Order: sequence, then structure tokens, then C-alpha cells
Amino acid sequence: MDFEALLFQNGIYLTTLIVSLVAGVLPIDIMEVYLVWVAALTPRSQAIPIVLLATLGQMVGKTVFYLAAAGILKISIKKPSEKIRAVQAKIARSRYGAGLILFSSAFLGFPPFYWTSIAAGVCRISSPLFLTAGFIGRFLRFGVFVFFPHLIKAIIH
Repeated sequence: MDFEALLFQNGIYLTTLIVSLVAGVLPIDIMEVYLVWVAALTPRSQAIPIVLLATLGQMVGKTVFYLAAAGILKISIKKPSEKIRAVQAKIARSRYGAGLILFSSAFLGFPPFYWTSIAAGVCRISSPLFLTAGFIGRFLRFGVFVFFPHLIKAIIH
């Protein structure tokens, strides 16, 4: 993906939303690389809007999988794979609750949020819980990747 061309053509905010939507739908990890790159090029004053847009785009993408797995969206998805079944079992037996698993998946990336989004839909986790835990986890995760380069820039200067 040519981030520079997208950035030049669409601006920082629209590009961040586009990249996060694509990364939210495709099981590839480009968001963190993109966010560090953008943070290095932008002033700290743009950090919060960038993190919010990245989080919004990711959650829209992940919500599509959640809704499809829950049977709410009528799109074809394969039968649950072993990875999805493993995450589904982890959610079902969690003594701390699905919210903590969703949050840790969204924040830490383990288990991968891609699989957790699908498993949450299969398990019929409430959509407010999915959206809240996922949004907070992704917002904090992306905040680390955006604010860390700004911290390094401040130390260097």
C-alpha cells in the first residue's frame, strides 16, 4: 500500500480512515506501521484525531465480521476454523468475562482481534460490549503507536 500517494491525494485524516478500514477487514497488520509513520510526519496536535479515526475505521471493519458471525449480516463466511473455535472456547470459559478478553485482544493483539471479533459474533456477545471493549482497547493500542514517536521526537529535540 502506497501511504505517501494516499496521503498526498486524500490528506492525513481521510487516509488514516481508509487505511484503518482496509486493515480492519484484511487480516494483515499494517496499522501499527502506518501510525508510527504518520506520527513521525505530523505534529502532536494531530495525534488524538488520528488515533480516533484509526480506531473508528478498525472497529467498523471488525464489526462487519462480528455481525456476519452473529448471523445479522447475510454475507458468506466459512465455517468456524480451529482458531475461531479456540477463541470461542476461551471466551466461554473465561472467569473474568468476555469484556476482558475482547479488551485484551483489541489492546494487546492476543488472541488476534480479527479472530476474536468473529468468535464474539459466534458467541453472541452483546454488541455494546463488543464495541466498547474493542474501541477502548484499539484506541489505547493505537495511542501507544502514535504518541511514542512524539515522545522520542521530544527527547531528541
